[in-house]
Parts: sequence; structure tokens; C-alpha cells
Amino acid sequence: MTIQTSGPGVLADESVRYSHAPQFRATNKPFVPDNPYHRPLDPERVAAVDWSRPVTEETFASDRSLVAHRLLMNVYESDALFLPAAGLGRFENDFHAFYDSGSRLSGERIRPELERFAFGFMEDAVGVSGKWDEETLRTHLRHAVDSANSPGSRPVFEAIRAAKNPSVAAGTQIVQMALDGLTEATAMSQNLGGAFGPEQSELFKIFVDEFGYGVFPAKHSTLFMELCSSVGMATTSHHYWFFYLPSSIAMNNYFYWATRNRTGFFRYIGAMAFLEATFAAWFADLTKVFRDAFGDAVDTRYCDEHAHIDQHHGRMAVEDLLIPLARKHGPVAVKGLLQGVEEIQYLDRLAGADLLTQLSWDPALSDAPAKTPAAGVTALDSDSPFDTRLATGDTRLSVLSGEALLYNSATGDPLRVPHGRSVLVPDGCLYGVRAEGRAEISAGPEA
Repeated sequence: MTIQTSGPGVLADESVRYSHAPQFRATNKPFVPDNPYHRPLDPERVAAVDWSRPVTEETFASDRSLVAHRLLMNVYESDALFLPAAGLGRFENDFHAFYDSGSRLSGERIRPELERFAFGFMEDAVGVSGKWDEETLRTHLRHAVDSANSPGSRPVFEAIRAAKNPSVAAGTQIVQMALDGLTEATAMSQNLGGAFGPEQSELFKIFVDEFGYGVFPAKHSTLFMELCSSVGMATTSHHYWFFYLPSSIAMNNYFYWATRNRTGFFRYIGAMAFLEATFAAWFADLTKVFRDAFGDAVDTRYCDEHAHIDQHHGRMAVEDLLIPLARKHGPVAVKGLLQGVEEIQYLDRLAGADLLTQLSWDPALSDAPAKTPAAGVTALDSDSPFDTRLATGDTRLSVLSGEALLYNSATGDPLRVPHGRSVLVPDGCLYGVRAEGRAEISAGPEA
């Protein structure tokens, strides 16, 4: 008898079992306040994913990608310690559930197949061939950094400025940044152990900077919290759980993926070095965007600190880490380093396109009915579980009775959709629906 221990079938069964854990229970609210362990998952939605069809470039910003990356993020972050700022108090049960050994073991069973499902397409999309050495790697990286910092390379920033409500658009940007901003350098910490020579100490120097040299007010995550507070946004991990785009979670998961799989070390250093070498200019521009969107009230020290320190981190990551590793460890290191440089640029392009799609959507009421009678009717009330999903194709959302609230951003007001009205949700856009009383809705393809 053969016992199957991997593959889509095992992933299908085990992922549903994993998603039934109490810390992943549903909520009827669009936000998850104060509780870093409560991360709602819908077991029925998990069960509906066809795990035999991995994510591709075309489906990177899709609903099944969102489901997969939510699962994967929970698996990764169960290795990191979260404690509520106000103390465990009423969250003690969730604390024990999130770090329960059985739940973590279930997560580890699905992790390898989830990683293949979510990231496997990059092996074909980003291939490294030919002969490379430390000098050709250095030249290639320099060109990549110059290209990333060239004029016109920040279409998301221009979209925020051009938005109908720039502060809401900027809030959407901040929500995506919160995935890393509130736990900055956590993935990096997984590469600090072991023994790998002087480069280990160089990596630790960057890590110590990220943690404010042990001074909590100077810690980068603390500065990010101050940025959020200054514009009226929440500062607790995963308060905005429902409003992360799949590509944003994927970018964050990528670094856990590269650090959890030890042979991904060089890949991690390549990706990290590229970002550190481009962040100074990126954050300097972001400061201007935030000031345009929020005015003088916004606390931009998080951005300002990166615009300053990443001038040094960029040099350190390239000259004291990437190049010495390439020189010391030869072709296997060079290939991994280059793979990381290319993969993070590739993911960044896909994530930028995903965010632009979301920012470009301004929901509007319409009298047009759903064109697909068989779209199905969903009854909602104030106790119905809330969730967000990505539209698969242009989708017409119609309210058949009552009134529904349509959410497409974490910081903007939801759109009230009364009985007899509808909203067109463009392909690839994230949305959620809830009702304050009772409502019936249908959703189906527009075409």
C-alpha cells in the first residue's frame, strides 16, 4: 500500500483541516482589531481551490493566489512571536491556538506544496543561464538599480496623486506596506544564526539598524506605527487582514520562503541587496507622495529614516555581502544571488500592476442588473461572515433586496448599494460585501 504524503490531493485535504483551526474563525466585521492571532479563513473557499493548477504569472493577482498566500503567511508567521501591546488578557486562548503544536505541524505539512503552488511559476519565468562572475553580477545589479530609480519608474505614486481621494489611495499603499512594516526584518532574522564568516556579521549590522540599535523608539517598525497613527490608521498587526492584495502578501512571503528553505540563502541576499540599493530613492519619493496626500500632519520619519539609512544599507548589502559571497562561493552563489535580484524585480512589477488595478477602481452605482440570472443569490445580515475576494473577470454585483455595503479599500468609506442598484467590479479587483440589516445580493459575470 502506498501512502501519499505530498501532492495536490494532500494539500487539498490538509489545507482545509488547517483552516478549521480556531484562530482562523470567521468574523462579521471588516477589521480585526488588537488581536494578532485572529486571521479569518473560509474553509469552504479553501476547499474550492483547484490545487492541481498552480499559480502562474497570469493568475498571480487572482483569488486563488490570495487564498494560497493567506495560508502560507500564517504558516510562516507561526514561527514569529506576536504579543498584543495591551497584554494577552482576553486573547490568551488565541495565543495558545496560534502556536499550538498540532496546528503548526498541520501548517508544515502543507507548506512545501503551498510553496510550489504559489511560487513554482518563477522557476520558468525567471531563469538564469550563461556564465556569470562577481564583476558581471555587479554590473548587472548596477543597471537594475539605475533602471528602478529612473524617471517614470513609479506609476503607483502617480496613481495615488491622481486619485479622486489621494489620502484613501495613500492609505491603500500603507496597508500593503504594513505586512512588512509592522514586523520589519523578521525574515532577515532567520538568516542570522549558524556560521558563515564575516558576511554573517555584515548582515547583522543591517539587522541591528532595522531594530534601532536596541532603542525601541528608533526601531523601524515603531516608526511605521507612528506613520500609521499620524494619519488615523491602526498600528496592530493584521488589523487590515482583509485588505491585503495577493501580490503584497506574496512579496512578503517570498522572503520567508527564501529564508525558510536554507538553499535559498543566496537568493535572499540578492533580493535584499537589490531592495536596499533602491529603497533610499523610493522612500524619498514616497515622503513627497504622503505629504501631498495627507499634508503636514503625516509623520514621515519612517520614510525619512529609510531614505537616509538605506544609502548605507545599499552599499553594505552589495559591497560587504553580495560581492564577497559571490567571490568566496563561486558559481552556485552567483547564480542564487542573480536569481534573487531578478525574482524580486519580477515580483515587484507584478505587485505594482496589481496595486495599480486596485487604485484605478472607483466604484459607482448603476441601475444595470446582473446579466447572468444563474449567478446565485446570497443572503446577508449583520452576523454574516465578512470576507474579501478578487473578482474573476468583470463581475456585476447586484442588490436584490435590502442594502449592502461594498468595501474596496481599508481607509475609505464603503459604498452603500441600495435595493435595485448594482456595482461593476473590474477583473482582478479586491472587494468585500456586508449588510447592516438584511440584504440579498447576486454576483455574476458582466459579459
